[in-house]
Amino acid sequence: MTSERSWDSSPSIPSRRFQALWVGIGVLVLPIGLVATALRVFSPTANITALLASFTAYGTVAYTVSLLFFGIALVRARRRRVLAVLSAASIGLLACHIVWLAPFFVPDHRPATTPPFTVMSLNMLGGSADSGQVFRQAGTADVVVLLESTPNALRRLEALGWNQRFPYAVGNPGKTSTGSSIYSRFPLSDKFRLPATTFEQRAATATIPGLGQVRIMAVHPCNPFCGGSKWSAEHDLIRSTAAANMALPLMVAGDFNAVDDHLPLRQLRSDGLESATDITGAGWLPTYPANRLVPPMIPIDHILLNSRLTATSISTFEVSGTDHLGLMATIAGAGCATPERC
Repeated sequence: MTSERSWDSSPSIPSRRFQALWVGIGVLVLPIGLVATALRVFSPTANITALLASFTAYGTVAYTVSLLFFGIALVRARRRRVLAVLSAASIGLLACHIVWLAPFFVPDHRPATTPPFTVMSLNMLGGSADSGQVFRQAGTADVVVLLESTPNALRRLEALGWNQRFPYAVGNPGKTSTGSSIYSRFPLSDKFRLPATTFEQRAATATIPGLGQVRIMAVHPCNPFCGGSKWSAEHDLIRSTAAANMALPLMVAGDFNAVDDHLPLRQLRSDGLESATDITGAGWLPTYPANRLVPPMIPIDHILLNSRLTATSISTFEVSGTDHLGLMATIAGAGCATPERC
C-alpha cells in the first residue's frame, strides 16, 4: 500500500489524487499556529522569542489554513478519525486566537461627555522623518508625541512654524535619537522625565478646555534585543508610573516596542489602560515596519487611555523617512464624575 493509499487516496480515483498533499500542507502549517499560541500563553520576555511573539496574531492565519486543508482531506477520506482530531484541534485553537483578537474589532461604546481633542504620535527614526510631512500631519492635532526626535529635526519643524502651532512643550531632544517630546496647544504643567532608560521618556499634565487636567506620558521602552532584562524592566517602569497617575485622566502614547499579545501590554490592560484601537473597534492597525517593500505587519505603537478618557476615532498615517506609521486619535473625557467612580 502506498503512502497515498494510507490517506484513502488511489491513483484510480482522480477525486482523491491529491489527498496526501492536502494533509501534508495542513501538517506543515499547523506547527506555526502552535508556536504562536505557545508564545501567547508563556509570554517570553526577551530576545528572539519575544520578537517572534510579536507575530502571535498571525496564528489565526495558520490555523485557518490548516483547518481548510484538513477539512478538504476529511471530506474526501474514508478513514476520518485522525483528520477529525486535527480539524477539531485547529478549530479550538483558532477560536482562542479569535477571542484574543475580537475586542479590537468591537467598539466598547464608552461614551464621550466632553469636547474632543486630537492626539498625534510618531516615531521619527532618529529625526529622519520628513519634517514637512510631519508638520502637515500635525495640522489638526492638539497634542503631539514625538519619539526619536533630534535638535536638527526640531529646528526644521521650528522653521515651518512648529512653535507657533504648539507653544507648550516638554522634552529636550538630545544629540542622538533618544529624545521623546510632548507638544501641545494647551498649557503643560507638572513636567518630569522618567528615570533613565534607553530612550528618554517624559510626562506632563495638559489642561484641556472643557475637560480639565489630563496626564500624558510619552513612552519608548527599548526593544526585546536590548540585552539582559531591559525590555521588561523599562516596561515595568512605565507600568508603575502609570499606576501612580491613575487618579487623573491618563493617556500613555508612543512606541511601546510591544504588541497587545505581549505580557507588558496585557499587564497595562489589566491595570485599567485600554488602547484607543480597542475602544473604537478600529481593528488591526499595524504600524511597523513602514516605508518598506512589505506593508506594516505588527502594531507596536499605541495610545492607551484609562477609564476617565475615551477615543472616538483612531487611524494610521505615513510619513517618509521613518520606519513607523504614525497614529492620530480623537480623545474625550469619559464622564467619570469622581476618581472613585472610575
